[in-house]
Amino acid sequence: MKIHVKIQNTTYEVKIGDLNARPIRACVDGETFEVWPEEVVHPSPAQTAPLESNPPVSQVNLEAPGDQPENGSQDISAPIPGVIIAVSVKEGDKVAYGQELCILEAMKMKNSIRSNRDGIVQEIFVSTGDQVKHGQVLIRFQD
Repeated sequence: MKIHVKIQNTTYEVKIGDLNARPIRACVDGETFEVWPEEVVHPSPAQTAPLESNPPVSQVNLEAPGDQPENGSQDISAPIPGVIIAVSVKEGDKVAYGQELCILEAMKMKNSIRSNRDGIVQEIFVSTGDQVKHGQVLIRFQD
């Protein structure tokens, strides 16, 4: 079979050998290539039967986030166990919602722990290299 293929304004003449052979040999402008196409599995009639219709999914309305969530918690806790590899703030620092406080490494992934509120750092319970458990308090804010 012979076809013409246009790629980025250039037309190539492609001669394709036996489509049932593996690999398929294709000759593009005089240069021969071997192609191993994926095998296509045709579904049986049972697999093509119409699926039962699912009930409609109800719409969930999410409110747009405000400046910061209503979270009165004074503590920032470890969401997962890991090792503290950096602490970005110090006691007395004024921080903004979303600001990075420290970096927790877990399973070779670096996780940025961010502030969940505006506030002033009252106490830092961890330092670089500390192993922490899930739920362990890392940083406490002033009221």
